[in-house]
Amino acid sequence: MGQQAGDTVLAPGDPQIQVFTANGTWTNPSGVRAVLVEVIGGGGGGGGAATSAAGQASIGAGGGYGGYSRKMILDSALGATESVTVGAAGAAGAAGDNAGGTGGSSSFGSHCSATGGVGGAGGTNATDGIESGGAGGTGTGGDLNLTGASGQNSRWIAGAPGEAGAGADGIYGGGGNSGLSGTSIAGRPGTGRGSGGSGGINRNAAGTARAGGAGAAGLVIVTTYF
Repeated sequence: MGQQAGDTVLAPGDPQIQVFTANGTWTNPSGVRAVLVEVIGGGGGGGGAATSAAGQASIGAGGGYGGYSRKMILDSALGATESVTVGAAGAAGAAGDNAGGTGGSSSFGSHCSATGGVGGAGGTNATDGIESGGAGGTGTGGDLNLTGASGQNSRWIAGAPGEAGAGADGIYGGGGNSGLSGTSIAGRPGTGRGSGGSGGINRNAAGTARAGGAGAAGLVIVTTYF
């Protein structure tokens, strides 16, 4: 019937924001009207790099960003508690031609979830090459579901500097920075929640194999409206 003359309309109270950086439980408070939930999967790790020979290189690719899902949930659909899972960071690719690990999935109860970014490919010893960055994760179940950015490919050409694949950036921060192949270095970790790690680098018989950089763990944000 809608509102009638003389009806009392209650203005919403101040929202309460709870940020989960680790697995936990959300408890439904008294007087809640609805919650807005955001979930981000963990970032993928950067690929490792094999030992390179003279005149050659091995360069790993970057890990993908975690998926994202956002959902408004009315109190009538909420339980007394809801389990919260925060996706783990994708492991750094081990030293050698090894792919980075895929990030873990994040979720809020059974309402919405987001998978983690895929790890970047490892770098094999070769004169020229391209290794593929890991795909981004995917959000499901929300009013808005997004796929995260892919990690950057690595690339190198004989006689020219190559570049490690950077970890994918996202809305909550940057991925691991790429590096040029004039040096032999390990990949860098993702710095923002859900971001990817960068690939490791080896060039011109520079020494031992190098590891990639780890991705960053995911995130769950719950904004409660009263």
